[in-house]
Amino acid sequence: MDRKEERVFAGATIVRKAVRSARLQVQPDGTLRVVAPASFNVEEFLQRNVAWIEEQRAKYDRLAAAGCGKEDHLLLHGEFYRVLPGAGFAIDETSGCVTFPSISILKRNLTHMLREEVNDRLRGYPDLVRRGSGRIAIKLQKTRWGSCSSLGNLNINLRIIALPETLREYIVIHEAAHLREQNHSARFWQLVETHYPEHRAAEAELRRYWVILERNSVWRSLQDVP
Repeated sequence: MDRKEERVFAGATIVRKAVRSARLQVQPDGTLRVVAPASFNVEEFLQRNVAWIEEQRAKYDRLAAAGCGKEDHLLLHGEFYRVLPGAGFAIDETSGCVTFPSISILKRNLTHMLREEVNDRLRGYPDLVRRGSGRIAIKLQKTRWGSCSSLGNLNINLRIIALPETLREYIVIHEAAHLREQNHSARFWQLVETHYPEHRAAEAELRRYWVILERNSVWRSLQDVP
C-alpha cells in the first residue's frame, strides 16, 4: 500500500458481520466505515475504491467550507461564537462569545432555550397541532433533526439551535406537519409547502449544516454529555 492509500484509509472503522457483501461509507467528518463479512479482504476493497472515497471527501469538504477554521467555536443560531470559561452561562452577541462553567451546563441551557423556542413556534401553527402534540423531548440525535411518533410525541434534536432562524422554523413546521401526516407522502409535502414554500432549499441547507456540525469539536463534546 502506498503513502496516498495509507492516508486515505487512516482511521477507518471496520465492522465484521454476517453480511453477504461489504458496505463502504464515507462519514461527514471524512472517516471511513466498512461493514464486511469475516473473511472479506477489506484492504483490497478500499484500494479499489480510492477514487470514490476521495470524491466523497471532497464533496463533504465543500459542504463544510463555512465552518473551516472554526471547528472549536460554538455554532449557535447560525453564527460562530468563541467559547470561554465563566461563572455562569451567557451569550454576548457583541463580542461573539459564549461563556459557561462546564459543558454539561452549556448543554442544559441550550436545551432549555430550544424547548422554549419550539413551544413558542408550535403555538403559531394551530392548524398543524389542532389535535395537540404530546411530549416534546429535546436530545442530541445522531442521524436526524427530529421525529414525530404515532402518539404525537415530538423528538427535537438539540443541534437545531445551531441553525439560522429560518431553518429552525422549517424543522418545527416539518415535524408539526407529521402530527397530521405521519409519512412523507405527497399530502405531507403539500402541507409543508403551504407553510414553508422554500422547503427544498431548506433541505439542501440542512445537509450542509449537518456536515459542519459533524466536524465541530464543541458539538462533539456536547454529544458526549449524558
